[in-house]
Amino acid sequence: MARVILCTGRRSKVPLRLHNVNKKLYSLEEICYYLYHNASTAEDYLTDMALADYFETELGLPEIGKRLRVLKASEAALKEYAEVLFGATRMYTEEEVAEYMRNMERLQELKYWQKQKAKADAYLEHRNYREAMGVYERLLQERKENEIPENAAGNIYHNLAVCELHVSGAGGACAHFAEAYEKNRSTESLRSYLISLRLAQKDSEYLNALEQYEISEQMQTDIDAMLMESMVEALELPEYRELVRIKKYFAEGQITEYRHAMKELLDSFKRQYRFDNME
Repeated sequence: MARVILCTGRRSKVPLRLHNVNKKLYSLEEICYYLYHNASTAEDYLTDMALADYFETELGLPEIGKRLRVLKASEAALKEYAEVLFGATRMYTEEEVAEYMRNMERLQELKYWQKQKAKADAYLEHRNYREAMGVYERLLQERKENEIPENAAGNIYHNLAVCELHVSGAGGACAHFAEAYEKNRSTESLRSYLISLRLAQKDSEYLNALEQYEISEQMQTDIDAMLMESMVEALELPEYRELVRIKKYFAEGQITEYRHAMKELLDSFKRQYRFDNME
């Protein structure tokens, strides 16, 4: 039988915003759930006294806020902050909390660049591409000082390329994917490089890469099939179908209807963007 967990304190109408991962949380339990599954970014928020403020003013849990401030003043270890939060709710068993604490200790024992990469990977997972890019770029700039191995540097380049793909498109991602493959010799990085060249319509570079890396016919076929499948899926998106409908107005000379429908579509995009990035 599943456990029923009662909220500690109240559920706030004003969310706690974790800007680095684009998350909005409304209760102690939601905060603990996020921290439990994202230990690599816990340091971003646990020691920030905005969290203490939130417990005091929004969740009606001033004692937790006070204890966090005491920990901050004494420069306590990160896991002590987590112990305060997890100790205030029955959301997780003692065994689960103990395992989480062990995980936090393992993270703290990592080298600086490993902790930073884990944090950036979490940003990437939560689609905060610009924040992730900033961390990846700093790691690569400080690669020699941090003694980052060649293979690990390649993986950082790969993830940087993924961010670039979402931020500026395939054209900006190509060079990073190529650099990633040169360093990590990963089939995934090579495949991503070839796909990005196709998406950026860099046909001559794509043909040169096929020859340079001796790409098998099977891989070429797989890439073609994947791109075709992605194109078909894109054609099925509601936004695409709506754009096709709007373009028909223009083609038929119905300029007033075209402008009105286009404005509505753009307004819907703006509303969604504001909702996802609400301040």
